[in-house]
Amino acid sequence: MSWLSIFKKGEIFTQADRAELERLEEGTREIRRVADKIDRDWPASSSRLDRLREQAEELASKPNDQEILNRLTTTACMPSSFKNGFQHRDVVLGVLNGKIDELMTPQHEVVRRVLRRALSVAEGELKRVEAKEKETARQESYEYVPSGKVLALQSRILSLRNEISRPIPGEENYIQHPGTWRQRLAEYL
Repeated sequence: MSWLSIFKKGEIFTQADRAELERLEEGTREIRRVADKIDRDWPASSSRLDRLREQAEELASKPNDQEILNRLTTTACMPSSFKNGFQHRDVVLGVLNGKIDELMTPQHEVVRRVLRRALSVAEGELKRVEAKEKETARQESYEYVPSGKVLALQSRILSLRNEISRPIPGEENYIQHPGTWRQRLAEYL
């Protein structure tokens, strides 16, 4: 079933929704940049020696490059223990990613608003299709049995309801992050 024929992109995920979510995302751009740099430049213990070799080769080809020497020094100072080798970077990335999640918290309400619109459209379509099929069954004097389209719409409605009711950070029963707005609304983008 082609959901795009039912869920019109502009009706479900509006430009206002996109602008609000992109504004939220823009507010975390610098923190994300720093987190990506730390993730890239602070190697985990499992890749530390390989990173040291790569940076040493870079330094050998450009011995006066202070940036390479700084990255090499950072890598050399990272813990080499497999047991404890992730602590430094995980502490820093945990704080940065926590701040990103905090700044992006309003995204969840926008996502729910978009999903509620999709649910409304799906429920309307289900009523329309089901009424048409029931009327056809009545006119032709046979027992109504839901078609594959009706079952697909029912399944879609159930998944939308589940997604809308999924606990978000700060709500009771929250366990796992539901994902970013881009992940959760991918089919409407």
